[in-house]
Amino acid sequence: LPVCSLSGCPRATSAMKKAKLSGEQMLTIKQRASNGIENDEEIKQLDEEIKELNESNSQMEADMIKLRTQITTMESNLKTIEEENKVIEQQNESLLHELANLSQSLIHSLANIQLPHMEPINEQNFDAYVTTLTDMYTNQDRYQSPENKALLENIKQAVRGIQV
Repeated sequence: LPVCSLSGCPRATSAMKKAKLSGEQMLTIKQRASNGIENDEEIKQLDEEIKELNESNSQMEADMIKLRTQITTMESNLKTIEEENKVIEQQNESLLHELANLSQSLIHSLANIQLPHMEPINEQNFDAYVTTLTDMYTNQDRYQSPENKALLENIKQAVRGIQV
């Protein structure tokens, strides 16, 4: 087999002829190459923006998790407060019922005892009657007359059976 040099080989010669590029073709290749370099820069910039967006999204997700946790805690606290309020309302209703029963018992027990300068006890004058009784017991030194002492003793006897 004869050894051909590259320059003397008929195939190489035709390949080299084909490989010769016009100036216009060279300019196109250079533009493509420079566009590729610019595209690399754009891709690097886009990659950096994507990285920043991912970090921002991660931070937002963490903030959302914190916010959801806070909302859940607040809802739980609100539910607890509502349940406590229901219990307090029930206790208040019970106390108001007991107070109404006590008032009725007091009115019934003292119906026949008339305080000085007052009509017999009833629902309309109940508060004034109780205020007068409180004053009489608090300031017994002003009520030293035999009539007042007898009146206070009658009141003690009348209310003795009331369960508080």
